[in-house]
Amino acid sequence: MTGPKELIDKLHKNQELSLEEWTELIKNRTPELSEYLFELAREERHKYYGHDVYVRGLIEFTNYCRNDCLYCGIRKSNAAAHRYRLDEDTILRCCQEGYDLGFRTFVLQGGEDGYFTEERIIHIVRRIREHFPQCAITLSIGEWKKTVIRHSLMLAQTVISCAMRLTILNITLSSTRQS
Repeated sequence: MTGPKELIDKLHKNQELSLEEWTELIKNRTPELSEYLFELAREERHKYYGHDVYVRGLIEFTNYCRNDCLYCGIRKSNAAAHRYRLDEDTILRCCQEGYDLGFRTFVLQGGEDGYFTEERIIHIVRRIREHFPQCAITLSIGEWKKTVIRHSLMLAQTVISCAMRLTILNITLSSTRQS
């Protein structure tokens, strides 16, 4: 059987673990293992980013979501959530305010809102690029079709955030363990 330290080494080398391995790693977490994991993560971060700090302006433009993920406060079944959508001009005003404050990356974050179709997202990203061509844009809006990704990536410096699956897995496993 593979121990937790070996699992961390495997994760570091291969960038993935099976569900069973994640479960084993989380169940056997200790402060010493956490520090070992954090040290490896720091080494990776320094390898790619050095000691620079990147600050991003987060624009939560909608909290409507078609999904019902139990860990998420904006899940569709949460009747207590006060729903909102920012319109395009408000999103651009948020970008302007962020730019004036020194932000050079904007993160558009929201639930998987059917109102924000592929065409709307692409249009909004294009408008942000027109007004702030030197700024990077990150989309954190759930799973999207390849057409949105392809169109958005054509708008230089735009990044699609796809790390949600790993985050969801970690949160789900942690919640399962506590219940």
